[in-house]
Amino acid sequence: MKALCTLAFLLFLTASAYAVPIIDQNQPSGPVYMAGFNQPDLAQSFQQANNNIAGAGIFLQYGIGTSDNITISLWNALPNAQGAINVASGTALGSNGNWVDVFWNPVLVSPNTTMYLVFTSANNTLGIAGSVENPYPFGQVYANSGFGPFPDFDYAFRTYAESAAVPEPATLLLLGSGLVGLAGYGRKRFHKK
Repeated sequence: MKALCTLAFLLFLTASAYAVPIIDQNQPSGPVYMAGFNQPDLAQSFQQANNNIAGAGIFLQYGIGTSDNITISLWNALPNAQGAINVASGTALGSNGNWVDVFWNPVLVSPNTTMYLVFTSANNTLGIAGSVENPYPFGQVYANSGFGPFPDFDYAFRTYAESAAVPEPATLLLLGSGLVGLAGYGRKRFHKK
């Protein structure tokens, strides 16, 4: 019986779930070449709807440069503000005319609180697309030395949240068949007595 309990416990542990990253904030409009990575202090403010931030992406301007490593950092305030903290960051290879997304371990946040994405690159060869029509109502662009504000401008960006865990179908099948086997074994043992 001890072996059966151990087996049941192992089956339970293998019934792990994985989290699915979902897009939380999305500003996909990018008809304008907004900024080159050779400009300093590029940032976008936003407000996450979920209680966590698991990554972010930026759309790279078509026709500017070819490819480069892009770093996206998550801050609780603009980096030049007193008490600003870089809470997460990630780097990925991006190419012009495409989204580049980075992911990190989910950071818990209070929903609808203003946070900041800061964008840098290794070689400053690419550019960021966006809009000057204020398509995103919960934030704005910052650019140039000292994070100058541009209230009606928005980069083409997106953020990710970790959704509720979703069990893997194969794991559920394994767990179910293990439980059926345990039930059959228990029934057989009960009838022998």
